[in-house]
Amino acid sequence: MTDEMPTWMGNVHQWAPHQVCWVILTLLAIICGAVIGMERGKRQKAAGLRTMMLICLGASIFTQASLLIAGAHADPGRVAAQVVTGVGFLGAGAIIHGRGAITGFTTAAAIWVVAAIGVILGGGYAVAGILFTVLVWGTLAAERAIESLLCGRCRWTGARIEFDVANGRSRWSIQEILDDHQVPDELITFENQNTETGVLSVRFCARHRQHRAFMARLANLTCVRQIVEVATATPRPQEPAR
Repeated sequence: MTDEMPTWMGNVHQWAPHQVCWVILTLLAIICGAVIGMERGKRQKAAGLRTMMLICLGASIFTQASLLIAGAHADPGRVAAQVVTGVGFLGAGAIIHGRGAITGFTTAAAIWVVAAIGVILGGGYAVAGILFTVLVWGTLAAERAIESLLCGRCRWTGARIEFDVANGRSRWSIQEILDDHQVPDELITFENQNTETGVLSVRFCARHRQHRAFMARLANLTCVRQIVEVATATPRPQEPAR
């Protein structure tokens, strides 16, 4: 038996023609970014399909460019360090600090790891990049199950919120808060009780702090008249923001 890895599991640059190698790695970067991006987009996260594809592709291009320009004398470690620094700004931009709540950490971490996959692919390790993509996708897909196991299952409830219509301005102020906390559209319903009063019906998890944080912001709006908690069936929506 030999301890050496099969050729196809190693560095693509060492066995594929350069013209073919760049095409393979670039396409894989797009595909791997798309796989993770579709999972994020399905859950209505800020960084979805296009963002993840571009991040993975960009990291791969930077790595490949360094190898093309410097050739055998390139130091992939320097490129990786610069990519990590640059993508850190993107991750920071995905984190939202609201009143008493911080959301977007999972999205920021996904951006960070997608860039790492892009560097791996750009360096020529196609199989490793694919395996890491599958691992990341599985981790994100199992996120709700893991959280339920560690923190307990969500306890769903509902609220009926009456607010002053104010010529339609109040609804958009409320919608902005819901969007900030990435509350899925399936959980909210707006209706007009009369010409002066509007009603928002919303379902949310009352057990986890980060899932119910938007309710405190709604309660602080001057246009809100009253909030009444109502019983609701357990929904099967997109998960609340993290």
